[in-house]
Amino acid sequence: MRCVRDLPILDADTYVWVPRYRVACPTCGPKLEALSWLSPWARVTSRLAESVVRLCRVLPIQHVADFYALDWDTVKTLDAAALADRLLPVDLSTIEAIAMDEFAVRRSHRYAPVILEPARKRVLWVGEGRGREDVRPFFELLGPERRARLHAVAMDMTAAYEEEVRAQCPQARPSHRTALRAGTVRRCTTVVCIDARIGRMRQ
Repeated sequence: MRCVRDLPILDADTYVWVPRYRVACPTCGPKLEALSWLSPWARVTSRLAESVVRLCRVLPIQHVADFYALDWDTVKTLDAAALADRLLPVDLSTIEAIAMDEFAVRRSHRYAPVILEPARKRVLWVGEGRGREDVRPFFELLGPERRARLHAVAMDMTAAYEEEVRAQCPQARPSHRTALRAGTVRRCTTVVCIDARIGRMRQ
């Protein structure tokens, strides 16, 4: 018997007790009955998860957690999974110009670099740290052919970023006129949840 949360009925929290059958398959071994409305190992129904994700698009995670009386980590996990399904994998095949910046994680002294494509206003990659070696994985992800197509990089006055850009993409023209608006960087804090490494940086 398994207990899961469902959408509330009026003001009442709703729980569903679900009996699930375990089948002893002679070929595959023991298998648990699959339910179309419940993901494997999930503690909430699919329709409650979908409702939580929709609300996360317009409200902070803590407000959504309070509204549904769910744990903050539960809402964060649901939102992260939905973002990953919707935004990943990122297409890097047509990148010709990028913008680099960083933001503080939870208003602390820990920073995360973020790389965007200004032309399409989309996040390409998020890492952790603020050193030269911390942005290197992005250029390694691009590969030599796609790095050779980069012709412009917008960034702030961080010397470490400029050194890595010149080493990885010597043909690219660096610009210190920041191409990021504050609203774009704030939105990046939501996209951070795509990357599991940033999740480990949360206090």
